[in-house]
Amino acid sequence: MTSPFQSLFAKQMNNMLQYKEALGYSRSSYYKFLLNFDKFCLQYFPEESVLTQSLVMKWGCRRSGENINGVKRRLIAIREFGKYLSSVGIMAYIVPSEMIGSFKPFTPYIFTDLELSAFFKATDNISAHKLSPFREITAPVLFRLLYCCGLRPNEIRNIKCCNINLETGIIYISETKMHKDRIIVISKDVLALCTRYDNQIKKKYKDRKYFFQSPNGNPYTADWIQNLFWKCWDIAGIYDFHGSRPRVSDFRHNYATRTLQNWMDEGKDLYVCLPYLSAYMGHSNFSETAYYIHLLPERLINSSIINWNKFDDLIPEVKL
Repeated sequence: MTSPFQSLFAKQMNNMLQYKEALGYSRSSYYKFLLNFDKFCLQYFPEESVLTQSLVMKWGCRRSGENINGVKRRLIAIREFGKYLSSVGIMAYIVPSEMIGSFKPFTPYIFTDLELSAFFKATDNISAHKLSPFREITAPVLFRLLYCCGLRPNEIRNIKCCNINLETGIIYISETKMHKDRIIVISKDVLALCTRYDNQIKKKYKDRKYFFQSPNGNPYTADWIQNLFWKCWDIAGIYDFHGSRPRVSDFRHNYATRTLQNWMDEGKDLYVCLPYLSAYMGHSNFSETAYYIHLLPERLINSSIINWNKFDDLIPEVKL
């Protein structure tokens, strides 16, 4: 297989990815950062073969329009690369962890009912485009599946046809964060949407591997989904939001908060129900799920329905 890396660090980058995968890490955790660093080296340091402090510092400069967390993620990836090089006896500069610091707290965007209604209406009305084949039949299903099942964007991209049972509505979710594979069951209305989409798309792509497959035979890229996400907001005519700029992954956060809110409206004990939501969403511990309680409307947080003494040891102060 031809290596995507072209700089003088190409061999070491490939070796690092193989090493990380052998330890159980996802290739995607580092791949895009290393690929960007590779392109940076090709453009500005084509003759450099040593990971020097000067090179790393130039790479770590904040870019136009980049938030501070984006800088930290790039530095973490190059710190790991430096640690790997050092571990195999190659001289390399390792970014001090103190230089990276902690991430800026992030609050997910919680959509209003009107925003969600406008967005999904827009997905139903998006037009065909020759540069983005079949987006008009993909957008309504992909985004509804994201929202209704609380999936991570990377999870929905990698759903294979062999892992979705359109008879039972069971989907096997693999290649997940922390490699915590799981099984989810979708509702009858979402299943009907998926079945209709499958009947349409298999006429276009016979024997396709991925349920949501791009024309090149690979999963749709994260950038393609993000661009489609914003195209739908443009069609909806919504440009001003009540909080931070929403992201595709915020559908997952909204699924969690609305599920908790529905349980509270039904008078259910959140402490008892939380493990079910945690398993369905693929969280590695309950505290990741309990975090979403903080995002509920204030009237519910202050309600006597929630016994906060039960959650004292579960809910972290900040969970990204």
